[in-house]
Amino acid sequence: MAYEIGTDIEKEKVNKNVVMLWNKAIRNAFTFSSNPNLANFLPIVDYALKIHTSQCPAFKWWDSSNNLLPTYQEFLTKAKTTLANNLEQCGRTQDAAKIFEEMRMYDKARELREKDRHIVVKKTDVSINLNSLLQQVKEGGLVAVFRCPHCGGKLKIESKTTLNSLKKCEHCGSEIESMDLADFLKTALS
Repeated sequence: MAYEIGTDIEKEKVNKNVVMLWNKAIRNAFTFSSNPNLANFLPIVDYALKIHTSQCPAFKWWDSSNNLLPTYQEFLTKAKTTLANNLEQCGRTQDAAKIFEEMRMYDKARELREKDRHIVVKKTDVSINLNSLLQQVKEGGLVAVFRCPHCGGKLKIESKTTLNSLKKCEHCGSEIESMDLADFLKTALS
């Protein structure tokens, strides 16, 4: 049904499409039924489908107790849910949320609207010249104290400090991330 319902959200086209699919389902239910009594009604079904075409659903009153088809209202709900899911797959979350809201599926509508507000940031590699930042600290005659993010130990950055001595914490031996160190040095220099 997902392919047949499509992604068109114009109300008139949606209703026309749903009615067409319902009428097709009714025809198939009578055609492929193993119940011989239903097969006898096939000419009546065909006549009704010709009359009703796309304006209104044939056999809208259909009784689902025979387990051939759901009721028209159940069919309509499934069709609109499928339409909303198709829209979500296409990235049209606002249109999908609107349909879910019309169906009183408020939690799903809210979830889609929240998903649309989230911004995805891709990780990118950033090149930072730590030697240059360290050189600026030395030339400025600054002394800075960096705290190890792992143990909280103090690492003194001064004119004698080398980049290799900052790669590992002298207290706990943990590796120090270049980005953490770069952020600290930029803050110390500003």
